[in-house]
Amino acid sequence: MGYTPYSAASIGECFYAADLIKKHGETFSAWVAGWKETAMQVEELAVGFEKDGNPVAASRAYLRAWNYYRAAEFAVMPQGSQEQAELYRDSIRCFDKGREHAPYYSEKIAIPYETTTLPGYFFKASDQDGEPRATIVLNGGGDGAGEEMFFIGGGPQALNYGFNLLAFHGPGQRGALHQDPSLYFRHDWEKVLGPVLDYCQTRPDVDMARLGVYGVSLGGFLVPRAAAFEKRIKAVAVNAILPNYFKHWMDEALEQVPGIFSGMVASRLAGFSEADWNKLIDPVAKKRDDARFVFSLMDWTNHTRSMGEFFKKIQNNWDIMPLAGQISVPFLSLQSEGEGENASKAAEAFYETITCEKRHVILKAQNGADQHCALNNIEFASDVVYPWFRKVLA
Repeated sequence: MGYTPYSAASIGECFYAADLIKKHGETFSAWVAGWKETAMQVEELAVGFEKDGNPVAASRAYLRAWNYYRAAEFAVMPQGSQEQAELYRDSIRCFDKGREHAPYYSEKIAIPYETTTLPGYFFKASDQDGEPRATIVLNGGGDGAGEEMFFIGGGPQALNYGFNLLAFHGPGQRGALHQDPSLYFRHDWEKVLGPVLDYCQTRPDVDMARLGVYGVSLGGFLVPRAAAFEKRIKAVAVNAILPNYFKHWMDEALEQVPGIFSGMVASRLAGFSEADWNKLIDPVAKKRDDARFVFSLMDWTNHTRSMGEFFKKIQNNWDIMPLAGQISVPFLSLQSEGEGENASKAAEAFYETITCEKRHVILKAQNGADQHCALNNIEFASDVVYPWFRKVLA
């Protein structure tokens, strides 16, 4: 529902989908079925509007159908299955149709990356505008998609503020994985954003002297990491900072599953072997669908076969605290109150360590912006982010 302001959701349709999910039994498969049914009905509406010569209504309906197919695709288990790939293709079909008649210009792009390409989109206010403009690269997180970043990142607002936008799927993110299962996550994200910026340099409508990057969720690790090495980035906004991915998982384990981890401390967990982790975690997956879903997601996006292997993979390299002093460009930190005490303390510790021009903004419940990455008030967060980018990239 957070995408409603951008015509990519309808509150009534979302409640209708929720009712279908309830009728189907409130399971993960019920979620998939409910959203898929809603998506199909809304896509049918879009086709009807298109046939009636109403491209504006068709565009909005296609974007809503994209969102509902996306919601269905998100919850398929196991990740990487044929069912998930088909729902992803359905969502992209609707997204691309929705872009055709949207009140802004967009184009599908393929960003050269190593021996392959990364899928993405470039947005600007008008196809008639060839002027070099300040450009913001939107960098998603651990379970997101490039298409979704246009909305999570408040894309329509950014265009109104005069920016160009580039949204992409990096290794480990949905579009890249659906394109090539070997494109899984890597910690050295400067080697991903580097090719994205190489692509930006080929476009005459991008002013490289005014290029910012906005990272959300796991982008709170990936973007600061890249900014420590990639000096073509001129400003960074993050919602929310994630300094140490392994420690984040340990904090979540101690905070969210106290019965299993009762009496343990993070230092003891850090000494676990892959087998130790699997012995502890496997029984959880057998009992809880939500845990099995998360574990399946991590294996798919990180090319691991168990959570034990995943934890050992991220334990040593996924830490940007030692790199904080290498970030020299203006830095905006957004932190929602609902991120949790441990996540907020970790973000504040990193923020205090960086020495560049910086600003820290807490997104509060009183603003209706306290959910993860302010998903319950994207408009508000965007009205903080883009005026700040406009100021520091002037």
